[in-house]
Amino acid sequence: MAANSKREQIILNVVGDLEELSSIKTVARKQQTHSQLAEFALTQLPVAAVVGRLPTFIEKQSGRRTGGVEIFVSKLAVDVYVYFQNIVDPDTQLSSLADDMWVKFYADQLRGGLALGTSVQLSEDPEYWDPFVAFKLTAVMQYTHGIGGI
Repeated sequence: MAANSKREQIILNVVGDLEELSSIKTVARKQQTHSQLAEFALTQLPVAAVVGRLPTFIEKQSGRRTGGVEIFVSKLAVDVYVYFQNIVDPDTQLSSLADDMWVKFYADQLRGGLALGTSVQLSEDPEYWDPFVAFKLTAVMQYTHGIGGI
């Protein structure tokens, strides 16, 4: 069940959005270290690493006392770490990548019917790991699920 949980489906939806962006060349499912980034060819950068958190319970919509099915609303934060090489103008490239992702994630806030809504949060400060630049975008989705899984 966990491999097809609603959480996993939402994370895969985020991965799919990133894979559709021409500005992102590689999508991974784990954070990258400086040495791992150094193994990528220049043509494979920028890299987006998608890391899903565990959902946070928000509310129970219905319950057994009312004869209804137990439905829960939870919030799932999916962190996207973006790494690119600092070649000419990292600030402009950072703006372009963040803007592309912002537009993509807000284009389908319901995540293809999986979520009730999506909000996007950008980290305030990029990190500079010469010759790489990294920043984090967090997509937060609210969604419903039953007692059978997250």
